[in-house]
Amino acid sequence: MESMAAQHFRSTSERTTVTDRTPRFVGRPPRRAALRVALIYALFGACWIFFSDQLLKRFVSDHTFHRYHIETIKDALFVVITGWMVYILIRRTVTAFHATEAARHESENRLKVLIERARDYAIFTLDNNGRVTSWNRGAQQITDWREDEILGQPLKVFYGADDVLGQVPEKDLARARNEGWTEAEAMRVRQDGTQFWANVHITALKEGDAGSGFLVVLRDVTERKRAQDALRQVNQTLATVIENSPLAIVTMDLAKNVVSWNAAAEQLFGWKQADVLGKPMPAVPPERRALYEQNTEKLMRGQRLESVEVPGLRADGSYVDVALWAAPLVDFRGNIVGNVRLYADISQRKRYEKELKEFSEMLERRVEERTALLEEANEELQAFSFTVSHDLRLPLRSLQAMAKDLLVSQTERLDEAGNSDALRIVGAAARMERQVEDLLEYSRLSRSDLRLEPVSLVLIVHELIGRLERDPDYSNAQFVVQEPLGWVKAHALTLQYVILNLLVNAVTHVGAGTRPSIHISTQDQRDVIRLFIEDNSTNQAASDMEQLREPASATGKSTESRLGLTLVRRGIERMGGTVGVEPSASGGTRFWIELPRGD
Repeated sequence: MESMAAQHFRSTSERTTVTDRTPRFVGRPPRRAALRVALIYALFGACWIFFSDQLLKRFVSDHTFHRYHIETIKDALFVVITGWMVYILIRRTVTAFHATEAARHESENRLKVLIERARDYAIFTLDNNGRVTSWNRGAQQITDWREDEILGQPLKVFYGADDVLGQVPEKDLARARNEGWTEAEAMRVRQDGTQFWANVHITALKEGDAGSGFLVVLRDVTERKRAQDALRQVNQTLATVIENSPLAIVTMDLAKNVVSWNAAAEQLFGWKQADVLGKPMPAVPPERRALYEQNTEKLMRGQRLESVEVPGLRADGSYVDVALWAAPLVDFRGNIVGNVRLYADISQRKRYEKELKEFSEMLERRVEERTALLEEANEELQAFSFTVSHDLRLPLRSLQAMAKDLLVSQTERLDEAGNSDALRIVGAAARMERQVEDLLEYSRLSRSDLRLEPVSLVLIVHELIGRLERDPDYSNAQFVVQEPLGWVKAHALTLQYVILNLLVNAVTHVGAGTRPSIHISTQDQRDVIRLFIEDNSTNQAASDMEQLREPASATGKSTESRLGLTLVRRGIERMGGTVGVEPSASGGTRFWIELPRGD
């Protein structure tokens, strides 16, 4: 198709070739003007010959005039009248000629300015042999040829070697000469040998019936070709993605007819592409037609649809659950020209959701049943714990009181072995009472909800140390507190019980003959505070770590020690903290508990 620019320059060149013939008339009238003068002169002469005598006789009545005088007057009048007529005709012809010359010059100037300003176009002329005769700035900018270098060069300098061997330049000129013009979009060559895509329009210039050369209009369309190739690649990629997408993709026009229907849509709904193109969407159940129309109107208004679950109709009449995503399609002007719809088969997901719901309901029933049984068991356990505590504490306290009374009142009558046995009874009864208390505390930690609040570690530590120092079994222990200890977020009573168990554990495991030395300190670790309780026992860290990890029901270790450390772990976990044990640098054992900061 002939470009608009080429059409403009071709029409301009055609007008220019007509006016270019005007300089040949300088010094003589054009043929039509001369013929017109000759015809008027002949007509006037004929009229004068036939009617001059009658005309003169009407005005001259004196018969004394000689015929010679009449002939003389006739000749004089003829010369005067014909001279006046010739003057008028020549004057008009010259005036028209000057007007034509002015219009031609104006047209030439306009064309020259237009050609010079056309920087995006290479506009040049060729003679009949195909050699360059004129050159504009746009041509120099596009091809890198300067005017003094290109004038006289053949057209083939702009063609590649293969085109020159195939005589493409000669064929283009021959086609333009035969058809009036020719246009092509092909590769052309710059002066440095680089190639570029060009739209080339060649117009044959004619003067009369003979050709006077060619007008060439060339434009660099490399960027446009790249954009077209990129767009073509994008379209090809998009078509490939749509065709191979696992989602059913359907596009609709403004008339609500199907424009495209991919393979996934065929598989999902059962209709072939040829059966639905140009027709309304077939996969809409009759009872959902109103909703379909509402959604379409939303799309026409520029709204989107995202993950709308709707039923779809298959070609065999069955229904399928689908999720719909849709968006309007717009052209480059922003006008809505249709919409695109994506359908995903969610039938399997719906089945899973139904099964999951049924399973959740069944599980919830079972949880309610198990919860009821567990609550009943907890109530029974709580009642049993209090019963055991009451029933065990009374005989233990009686046994302990009797043993102490025996030591006080019968000391002189008891030998050394008797005194030792009485002391062992008192100690065993005391340890048994502490185990009963530990059981009750374990039960309480398992059931109750703990309310956490800021707690001062230094207050709790000093209170517990004072209690231990007043106890004869722990009075010989040395306690060193490295202040400040800070604040933690904890349950005060539970934290007291945890720290007390760790202090008792530290004092108890120091070897015989060695004074227990307990060092207490903290370490600030941004969001948490770690409390260290370090003793001077030997080879105890691994055993204590095992007791922290294993449940209290395991055998092979001291039940009292194991139950105490189990309560420590349970209490710290209930408060959202952690507990651990490691060997200390001095060779002893170092317990640590880690709780959130409370300040």
